[in-house]
Amino acid sequence: MLIVLVIVVFILSAAYSTMAEKELQGIIDQKLRGEMQEKNFDSKEEMREFRNRRRAELRSRYNLDKPRYLRVFYSATDILMLDFGNAQSDMTAPSSGSSDVLDIIMDYLPNTILLFTTAAVIYTSLGIAVGLKAAQRAGSKLDKFLSLFGMTASSMPMWWVGMIAILIFVFTLGWLPAPSPQFPSMEELGFATYLQELLTKMTLPLITIVFVLFGGRAWTTRNIVTGILQDDYIMAARAKGVPERKVIYGHTLKTAAPPVITSAIMALLMSVGGAMISEIVFAWPGMGMLLRRAIFTYSDVQVILGISFITAFLYVFGYYIADLIYGFLDPRVEVGAGSQVGG
Repeated sequence: MLIVLVIVVFILSAAYSTMAEKELQGIIDQKLRGEMQEKNFDSKEEMREFRNRRRAELRSRYNLDKPRYLRVFYSATDILMLDFGNAQSDMTAPSSGSSDVLDIIMDYLPNTILLFTTAAVIYTSLGIAVGLKAAQRAGSKLDKFLSLFGMTASSMPMWWVGMIAILIFVFTLGWLPAPSPQFPSMEELGFATYLQELLTKMTLPLITIVFVLFGGRAWTTRNIVTGILQDDYIMAARAKGVPERKVIYGHTLKTAAPPVITSAIMALLMSVGGAMISEIVFAWPGMGMLLRRAIFTYSDVQVILGISFITAFLYVFGYYIADLIYGFLDPRVEVGAGSQVGG
């Protein structure tokens, strides 16, 4: 996991190095112009000497006088130490007003995790329950409907479904308020009012995410469980008279748990990583909204680098957790460097 993360960080540093250098060069030119305006020079030669000397000092401060491979190495080292630097634009952390990139990201990241984790718990739980029922009744109307709904909903872009949901529930029915970038504050509203405002703001994006991803989770669970129900040990348990409830929840679900939970974790990671358009549609102040501001409004390379690293870390960490869960749920999987195959 650490090796993969280090490789990803070096690739990110190399990919963004040219943009970062141009941004730093612009900062140097801006500082140099400001300093030269404050000084009175006796001659053009003195002005030229000051400009060249000061430019060399500033380039040395930002490591622009070093070879490119060293600049990439220094940048990657800073990123691995969670030192993303300061935002080079007017972006600041909403809670503290800090321009530190890590502070800015930590203000937006919990909102993304809150929304997509809550949605993942809901659509995974519903998907497992409905998928189990559909697998038990293979070929029934529920099974056919689930297959149709799962393929249809999964093929819909989440941002498009979100726009349709806003059109229906906000502008046509008027049941929910229009999306707003303003996020409720517990300090200003109190816990009860804050919770009510938060749930109101979460309702529409939550419904949209669950609607789009629930069918796919249920359909995946149905296919996995259908295959397990054909296994010999399940048929033997049923032949022995084991109650159907115990067969499903005691034997089948336990066997199906590793791939089902693993696919749910992967779906959550993909949602978090690709949430930019969805968060923009719902004006949800998360990582997607922050990335949009960093790219299109400010072109802030430091913020883009920080978001890219956090997203890469979540992916790598998510795969690591999935491996641990797989080994915990399936005793046939050995985890550890000392595990050996064969015998």
